[in-house]
Amino acid sequence: METRSTSLASTITAWIYHIFREREVILRSDSRIRYFTLSTRMQIGVVLVWVMMAGWLGFASVGVYMQDGLLRGKDVAIQRSQDSYRQLLDQVSDYQLSVVAITRDLKETQGQLQRLFDQNEGLRSDLTSTESRLRYTQVERDRINAGRKALNDQFSLLGRELRRMTAKNNGLETHISNLRTHLETLEAEKNEIAAEREKLDGRLWRLNNELAESVAQREHLTDTISQLRSDLRTVMLERSSGASENDSLRSRISSLEARLADIDSEHQRRLQLISDRALNNIHAVEAVLRRTGLDLERIAPMPEGMIMGQGGPFIPYHPELQQDRTETESTESQLELRLSRWEQLRDVYLSVPLIAPMKDYYFTSGFGRRKDPINKRWAMHAGLDLSGPRKQEIMAAAPGKVIRAKREPFYGRIVEIDHGNGITTRYAHMSSIAVKLGQEVGLGEVVGRMGNSGRSTAPHLHYEIRFKDRPLNPRNFLKAGRYVFKKG
Repeated sequence: METRSTSLASTITAWIYHIFREREVILRSDSRIRYFTLSTRMQIGVVLVWVMMAGWLGFASVGVYMQDGLLRGKDVAIQRSQDSYRQLLDQVSDYQLSVVAITRDLKETQGQLQRLFDQNEGLRSDLTSTESRLRYTQVERDRINAGRKALNDQFSLLGRELRRMTAKNNGLETHISNLRTHLETLEAEKNEIAAEREKLDGRLWRLNNELAESVAQREHLTDTISQLRSDLRTVMLERSSGASENDSLRSRISSLEARLADIDSEHQRRLQLISDRALNNIHAVEAVLRRTGLDLERIAPMPEGMIMGQGGPFIPYHPELQQDRTETESTESQLELRLSRWEQLRDVYLSVPLIAPMKDYYFTSGFGRRKDPINKRWAMHAGLDLSGPRKQEIMAAAPGKVIRAKREPFYGRIVEIDHGNGITTRYAHMSSIAVKLGQEVGLGEVVGRMGNSGRSTAPHLHYEIRFKDRPLNPRNFLKAGRYVFKKG
């Protein structure tokens, strides 16, 4: 291994000596010829110097180029910092002075860098000139070395300055970062303050509205209180005047109540009188109808809830108002029932034949069992035979409707009238008929003339009264009629 290394070193040494073999340089000037011998060491030294210079120049150029890029980046960062500071100047006035100082420092740094650039340019030009002159003189090489040293010093100084600027820039960036953080904090606080201020503004706005409403309500209440005071004075005045009116009204009400009690008593008395008169009329009509032999319960049934058989002397009574009202209502209800009963009996009474169908008459045959005038056998006579002047007018004993008007074998010329309530009358053996079937006839209206038609032995009127087709004794009706005329 050692032998191989020694052989390789020998080979390299031989190759170097072959390339840098000793050479001569012939210089001719002013007819003078000078010879310079370039030894192998000198060539190697020159080449090494040249390589070192080229390496240094390359390194310096790369360093300057990289430094120029860094400086441009720094310039951009400084410009951004300036813009940030300008923005900060707009938002935070407290940091204006510090930003201005930083900007001033940056400007000074930029000036220093610019001066360094100028120096670098000068050194670069010097280096170029030195390189051209280096070939000729050692002095120039010394100067170049001195310049290189100075350049190295400048580069060292520039490096320190750059490091200082870098540190300063880092500090500035840290300071800017702190400022940004502080600015963000301030921005957040500003937003919170703005939100709080907005809330306070809203609350203040609501308070102002509530205050305005309170003022309006207060004014309204003031007006209302004033109006109420005015109304209260008016009411007090009216109250004083109303007290006297109240006294007069009370006395008037007392008198009106007394008068109302008298009127109510008089009304009660009159109602009772009317009710009594209605009851008397009811009793009279019922007496008449009972005299006719009609079944009163069938022809005029008693209304539900009506109690008959009451009476007694009238004694004025002045109980409490409610009792008066109850008694009045009872009297009115009783009067209503009695009037209803009276109307019912009146309709029946108007349909009952109570008058004689002839003015001049006498009875030739009564109602009931008799010997037949033709065959002399016992038979039932369903009516009365009335005789009188020939062709005397026969009148309707009650108003009604003619339901039968024709000539028949047994009754001869007969007219039958329906008086309602199941009561009918028949007029038979007439010589002529003065009405037609279905004709409405009134009380006492002529329906025909007395005759001798049909199964009859002489001129007379066969007069029948029937209730629900059951014959009743017409004499009872005539007696009841005479009773009415006697009472009436």
